[in-house]
Amino acid sequence: MATMSRNIVRRFSAVFGSKVGVLALTVVTTPILVRLLGSSGYGDYSFLLSTLQWVLVFVYAGAFKGTRKFIAEDRSDNWTDHVFAFYFQLVFVLAAIVVTAVVFLSGTPHVASVLGPEFSRYFTVLALIVPARACLRIGRSALMGFGLESYSEPLQIVDRVLFAVMIVTVSVVGGGVTAALTSRVISTGIAALIALALVSRRIDLSALVSRSTGPVPAKRLAIYSGSTMALSFLLLSLYHVDIILLRLFVGSSATGYYRAALVIAEFLWFVPTAIQITLLHSTSQLWVDERYDRLTEISTRAVRYTVLCTALLALGVAGLAEPVLTLYFGPAFDAAVVPLLLLLPGAVGFAVARPVFAISQGQENLRLLIGVTAVAALLNAALNVALIPALGPSGAAIATSLGYGSMFGLHVWNGRRLGFDPLADVRAVRVAGTVLAAAVPILGLPRLLESDPLSLVVVPPVGAVAFAALALATGAVRPGEIRRIASASPVPTTRLATLCPDRILDAIGPTDHDG
Repeated sequence: MATMSRNIVRRFSAVFGSKVGVLALTVVTTPILVRLLGSSGYGDYSFLLSTLQWVLVFVYAGAFKGTRKFIAEDRSDNWTDHVFAFYFQLVFVLAAIVVTAVVFLSGTPHVASVLGPEFSRYFTVLALIVPARACLRIGRSALMGFGLESYSEPLQIVDRVLFAVMIVTVSVVGGGVTAALTSRVISTGIAALIALALVSRRIDLSALVSRSTGPVPAKRLAIYSGSTMALSFLLLSLYHVDIILLRLFVGSSATGYYRAALVIAEFLWFVPTAIQITLLHSTSQLWVDERYDRLTEISTRAVRYTVLCTALLALGVAGLAEPVLTLYFGPAFDAAVVPLLLLLPGAVGFAVARPVFAISQGQENLRLLIGVTAVAALLNAALNVALIPALGPSGAAIATSLGYGSMFGLHVWNGRRLGFDPLADVRAVRVAGTVLAAAVPILGLPRLLESDPLSLVVVPPVGAVAFAALALATGAVRPGEIRRIASASPVPTTRLATLCPDRILDAIGPTDHDG
């Protein structure tokens, strides 16, 4: 049990560290791209990447989650070889179909007449990204299934570093959207080759050309993949239906303000997304062994930590909403403050739903999971249609917040139906006490300081320290839990002990011995 907890923490650390690295590189490369391509070219580039995301949902066919889940189970001899071969062959066939279709469509006059003649060339290059991204994705998934996140996740950073180097080079020698897309093809292709080389150390790649599925029940894997694909499309609709409807009903200017609010609100998902990625394959074997007690223990701890982490970020964003939006996006974006504040409750709810969603996806029958996600997606779409014409961006924010927030209640209900209780030890009163008490300094300091730059510097560290102290004082988090996380972390334990000494934990935290 202790070993499994340590493995989950180590896996999360690798996923989270990679996401931090990717975010940092994105912050560096985005302004270079904007200056290289100009506003119009960057708009075309963003449109192409958005199109790619929808296409890749079909190509991936649930392989990223399926490969992780079934390799982690390792049920018999050659099981992992044949699981990887099944998903690789499936993705290869779907990628070939998509590449052929995109290349064919790029040569037709319809693309040029609707989007412009340059898009025929853009889509041809975009088609080359599809197999490269698919190979990288399934390679990373296999490595994660083996518990090798320390290898799989740095591959994303390798991809981004190579892309950054090529973009800097292109910005010097000159180039446009085609050059940026070509840089994507090359960087992702190199990372994909490295991923397959690492996978070959654990898997016999000769199985890729075998027609036999060996001990693998191909039908079950295919059903799981289809269900996962349906879930992916439902989640995509949750993410994008508000933007699409707002653009149709209100116009581009209001959509731009709302999009800025959405970008800031979605930063609350940074840590929960890393937890979500980690938990699916980390808990798959528990479903096979019917260890519902362990699923309850893991889920309730993940939910509690997610609530605390996300609530801290939400309070910070709420207190600093205006300076963050106006300093980062420009003075005109003070119009996005109200939509941002309206989005925050739903963003917190969706964040807390993510670990529950991931654990539920670790078992094979996803019909109930698809059903509750579809309810949230339909609620989100219906509310957006009803509220946007009357209230504009604020209506979109209210609708989306309610749609996002419904994910929490629906997925907790689904988890209980499946046999585990995500709220068994959530410590609701202590968590609520922590959040309410921390709201006083976090929301009050910006008003006292009356300086946007000073608030941005002072409030985050002061708020974080106050929140952490309150979490320990109320018992929302106990000293024993921090010590366990510290001992399981890849960061040296002695270093963590220096950063957070026992005497401080014991002085602040409540007296108990149950961890």
